[in-house]
Amino acid sequence: MPAMLPDVAPPPTTIGRPEARTEAVEDLVANVLAGQVRIPVFQRDLAWDVRDVIDLFDSVYRGFPIGSLLFQQAPAEAAEVRMGPMTVMATERSDALWVVDGQQRLTSLAVALGRPGQTPATPDDPFVIYFDAASETFRSPTRSESPASTWVPLPQLLDASRLQEWVFSWSHVSDAALRARVFEAGKRLREYRVPLYVIRTTDEELLRTIFTRINSNGKPLKWSELHDGLFGNKGTAPSSLDELAADLGKLGMGRPSEDDLLSCLVAHRGLDVTRSFQEHLRNDPRFLDGVAAQALPVLRKALGFLRTQCEIPHLRLLPYSALLVVLTRLFKDHPEPGDRTQTLLARWVWRTMLASDHDDRAFRRRGIAAITHDEEASVQALLELVPTSRTEFVMPIAFDARSAKSRVVLLAMAALRPAELPGGQPIDVAKLVRDRDVNAFRLLFPSSGPATSGPANRLLLAGDGSAVGTVRTYIEQCGIDTPTLRSHAIDAITATAILDRDPLRALARRSELLAESVQSQSDRMAAWGRTDRPSLEYLMRQAAP
Repeated sequence: MPAMLPDVAPPPTTIGRPEARTEAVEDLVANVLAGQVRIPVFQRDLAWDVRDVIDLFDSVYRGFPIGSLLFQQAPAEAAEVRMGPMTVMATERSDALWVVDGQQRLTSLAVALGRPGQTPATPDDPFVIYFDAASETFRSPTRSESPASTWVPLPQLLDASRLQEWVFSWSHVSDAALRARVFEAGKRLREYRVPLYVIRTTDEELLRTIFTRINSNGKPLKWSELHDGLFGNKGTAPSSLDELAADLGKLGMGRPSEDDLLSCLVAHRGLDVTRSFQEHLRNDPRFLDGVAAQALPVLRKALGFLRTQCEIPHLRLLPYSALLVVLTRLFKDHPEPGDRTQTLLARWVWRTMLASDHDDRAFRRRGIAAITHDEEASVQALLELVPTSRTEFVMPIAFDARSAKSRVVLLAMAALRPAELPGGQPIDVAKLVRDRDVNAFRLLFPSSGPATSGPANRLLLAGDGSAVGTVRTYIEQCGIDTPTLRSHAIDAITATAILDRDPLRALARRSELLAESVQSQSDRMAAWGRTDRPSLEYLMRQAAP
């Protein structure tokens, strides 16, 4: 007779009572921008218009109640979080706050205050809001009305030090009354405290009860929509390379090739990545059983690290796919690396990408061999495999979207934060590459032989055909020196050459600017000359008797 298992009470589905607290607007927006706040898939399209958003900010400014927010605290995978027109790349975390009620208010606060780049001068969405210091009201420009000189873009009000700097370059800086109103508006918006409830529960019935009681007015969601977002659509673990690639593609960095994923799975198993798949199969026909599901969270972390810490927005811009293979093994053995480890690991990635002599097979073998049970010793061993002193980058003669050097140049272009022409809105490089693939790397001048074959004749810009007509029209309308042009490595010299219809002069100058951008980014990311020592805590542990 089999032994009887002792009775064990199931784990509680609720940890205490729902936590009630208040959060300052500036902290709430910071949590959104850091990727802690998540929007479940049940959330429908935003229902508010610009009048609703203005009323919300007017209430905050006047200190009126705006209602409470309701969150469910639960784990979340690495993902792109869409907040209206804004995208946040969020890493995997165990304490994510999933929005149950308050999506419209939270999105309005986060986007209107935290919008990156320059605030649009036309109402591209309902979150283009300004504070009018003259009338102490919140305004949105119309298609025919430009923002007045007394209008302050809301993102300037979110950070006190940034606002201080902005005001002293403002055309009304000498008007003490207007200055005081702007500083007061920033203080009121930042410090306004929003009541919120955080529920730590998996009890569907409890969440339904709370949701129904607080969401009985206004524009309510259906419980079925909420259920699908928080409890449904979880899917099944991937069991094939195709399913694994599809799951990873949801991160917004592109779909890894199945060949690369196969190498990652072999690394995850701890096997020799330089041996052929057939060899491993002969040794153990079932050596990959279940590994796709096991490797999924590891690969998510590795891809999230490449995007957030290494500033590689899309796999199309990753110079060497072998980097993902080695990172898979490291994150498998050390799923929660410390801050110092991540800093040094990012340096290793960039030093590898800039190394002139790259033997893929040797790199994979030596990289995997460097990783042991000791996290910080593993990173030190990886750093020993790459140069420690600055290397001069040589621009490739011809652009090839598959080559490592061309991809390094594309990363330098992305680091300049390219903006739309016209419009000036920041370009989501990852989305651009996802939507257009290699066509995202658009020609500036029509191709006409070797002179126009280099990376300097490429732009990260949507559109068909060469972009010279669009760029020339923009220059004629806006001038030869604007932040938008500089975001594409087009300075006044380059712009003048474009107006003069002199592609050779324009491309020669732009090649110099891109080389400078590559060197600047590589110096920053590779941190040449900086100490690569492990963390102080690690050194103290090693020194302890």
